[in-house]
Amino acid sequence: LTYFNIAGAAEKVRLAFVLTGTPFEDERVSFDQWKEMKATSKFGQLPLLTVDGGAPIAQSEAMLRYVGRLGDGSLYPTDPAAALRVDEAVGLAGDFDRSFMPGLYMALRPKVFGFAEDFAKTPEGQERIKAVRTAFCTETLPGLLDQYSKLIEERGGAFICGPQPTIADCILLPQLSKFTAGYIDHIPTTCLDGHPVIVAYLARMNALPAVAEYYAVAAAKK
Repeated sequence: LTYFNIAGAAEKVRLAFVLTGTPFEDERVSFDQWKEMKATSKFGQLPLLTVDGGAPIAQSEAMLRYVGRLGDGSLYPTDPAAALRVDEAVGLAGDFDRSFMPGLYMALRPKVFGFAEDFAKTPEGQERIKAVRTAFCTETLPGLLDQYSKLIEERGGAFICGPQPTIADCILLPQLSKFTAGYIDHIPTTCLDGHPVIVAYLARMNALPAVAEYYAVAAAKK
């Protein structure tokens, strides 16, 4: 599995490997290395997954579903009804990401929104980004967290799809954790605190032995 040395689009796949107990090579490349690789990489994107020396596979959600069927297969069940519940939660997570996209990419890729490349460095850009992110935290995020909380409680109070983690949880853990990590400007690290179901859910995910070990090893490498 090849990606940058960040969580980004690959972390959910890494977590799926970890939770299925499947050994994998976690190749992390620098942004300078990516500049050299991009022209010849499939679809010009990362992450890329190579299985047993085969052709590279792109698209992180495709990888996630593949890895979720490894091990005992419980991360992405084959039963149609159970898989439907998982895919529903995956879709809800996608809605969450799209809701935050303007706040994230207005700083990272301002040209997508019709602004100049250096927009984020200008006083106007900094104020606009602050306003968008603040509005997200105060107006949009609470409702999204309420949706997650309701789903967790309706399905037994443990994980997003029931008593066992699934690929949907592999998405939610890094998705929600970044809001408390402190590296996104104008996003207070306390923004999840008013949602006890979410706070308990993240603690439960991080306490899973395989997940705890994975992050302990990652922290030791820093």
